[in-house]
Amino acid sequence: MKDMVLKFNVELFRTTGALTLILFLLETLKEGYVSFYLNPVIVLAIFLASGLVWLFDPEGRDTA
Repeated sequence: MKDMVLKFNVELFRTTGALTLILFLLETLKEGYVSFYLNPVIVLAIFLASGLVWLFDPEGRDTA
């Protein structure tokens, strides 16, 4: 079970990383385009939290 959760976390990290870049790029191009519907900082916080979990994983799993 723990292995499955850690693999899910790696995928969450990668997905939210790409999503964060896209959202901040869109917000930079046109202000209010993203932030009117969703605060991109929330996605960034999820990205950082999952990165910390991945960083401190004792076995250093990578699903690549």
